[in-house]
Amino acid sequence: MPKNDQHVCDYNICIFTLGKFYINHNNIIISESSSRSKRMWEIFKFLLANRGKTFFPETILEKIWPENDYPDPSMVLRAQIFRLRQALKKEPANPSLADNIILSQGCYGWEEKTEYWLDADDLESLVSEAGLLFEQNPEEAIKLYRQAIALYNGPYLPELSFSEWIEPIRSYYHDLFLGAVSDLCELLNAKGLYAEIIKLCEQATAIDYFEEKIHIKLIEALLAEGQITRARAHYNEVTSIYYRDLGIKPSEHMKTLYRLVGAEPGSFELDLTTIQEGLKGKESYSGAYLCDAELFRYFYKLERVRVERSGQSVLLGLFTLTNADFNIPDDHVLNETMEKLQNVILDSLRKGDLVTRWNKAQLLLLLPGLNREQADLVIERIENNFHKKYTLQGLVLHKKIESLLPMESDAHFI
Repeated sequence: MPKNDQHVCDYNICIFTLGKFYINHNNIIISESSSRSKRMWEIFKFLLANRGKTFFPETILEKIWPENDYPDPSMVLRAQIFRLRQALKKEPANPSLADNIILSQGCYGWEEKTEYWLDADDLESLVSEAGLLFEQNPEEAIKLYRQAIALYNGPYLPELSFSEWIEPIRSYYHDLFLGAVSDLCELLNAKGLYAEIIKLCEQATAIDYFEEKIHIKLIEALLAEGQITRARAHYNEVTSIYYRDLGIKPSEHMKTLYRLVGAEPGSFELDLTTIQEGLKGKESYSGAYLCDAELFRYFYKLERVRVERSGQSVLLGLFTLTNADFNIPDDHVLNETMEKLQNVILDSLRKGDLVTRWNKAQLLLLLPGLNREQADLVIERIENNFHKKYTLQGLVLHKKIESLLPMESDAHFI
């Protein structure tokens, strides 16, 4: 259960969407997913996320599974909705969420008929109320912001990371969380509660490491507490990772902090020189992020830690080009084809997916947040996209996908 699960005592039905999706109905989890029930729960999530709106069956299917073409969308959706309603009626004598799924004039939607608690709604309500009390009653605002932040256990419906329709909604709740953290830090700073700011910012950076404002508030709180060495160490870590992973320089605000923490002169130039060597010839892509093998290794290990902690799925993909006899092809043909394959892979993946040229005949892919079925579709799409544009010139394309190895197997990833 999430850390803020006391609402189960106040409501018969509780829906959790932040960090992990599940439904608690009278202390019974009724949203256990399986390979057979996955599709109906995706429909549930779509209707819930778009509550107050109605959609034609073909629109729903197109948004959730754009890669599929259904000759009779109404029949497909009707069958899934029927199964979904049955799953939601675990206690037929009581009101159920099935009553909220409506069909009106050929359109499906979500209408508030059965009372329930939703963590995302509570987050939004708490942040809004805290904002109204920010100046008149800062003590109460602090209390509300704390409650709101405790609700945010991670991204909105994270298991739908490959679904484009969810991104604007996920960004909205993510921004609410970051705004709440920023506002709470401001209120705590006015009261001199620097230790709580430090703890709060450390928790926030664990969720979103690349939000610079949170790092700035953390370093400022460390300086206010007199923890100069710790502030300097955090500053050096953050700026180094920003240079290495994003290729960006510190903001003016961060540069001001640089002078306050007393970082050693020349440390920026040394770090930047090293990183520029790794970024030579790097291009900008609208899809996945292309990195060198060492940076890929770093993210691989980071994802291994996250998998161990959260249990979320991360897949590792491999594309290999060989001759028909499985030998490495001549460099001229190989390099040309590998370049084309690399570009297709980058354009076929999501932002946030990682790709590296592992060696001259292999490309590695790191795909967080996907299950095996989704990852198989990704690999198949890459292969189809490649064959639509290019020929293999006598080469053979091999593909493989598997989950990350358990932590104790680190020695085998070389």
